Amino acid sequence: MTSVHVPGIAILDQFETSAGYLLVTDQDCPFEETFHFVLLDHDLHIRAHRSLGAAFSFVPGTQVRTLEDVVWEDDEHFLAILTGPAERWRFTIRQSGIPFIHPRLTATRV
Repeated sequence: MTSVHVPGIAILDQFETSAGYLLVTDQDCPFEETFHFVLLDHDLHIRAHRSLGAAFSFVPGTQVRTLEDVVWEDDEHFLAILTGPAERWRFTIRQSGIPFIHPRLTATRV
């Protein structure tokens, strides 16, 4: 238990990197198809946060979006693969950053 509050309800995955810890969470609800990627330093302080999806983005009759896989390329780059509709996002973890100008966690759709 810690006093750190991260976005999301359920922890889908967690990783240890040289920059700290990466938590992948979601809202644990098909109507809240948002996935959160939270970078914590080794002292468990939030250093960066990126979200994919939108609140209440589910449309009846369409596929529910899920996080299929997180594939690591190296210690600083990984792919987040979403289904329904299929999307791939490449994340970069930087060792340092400036909030809003040069963030420590970036995401680019590939």
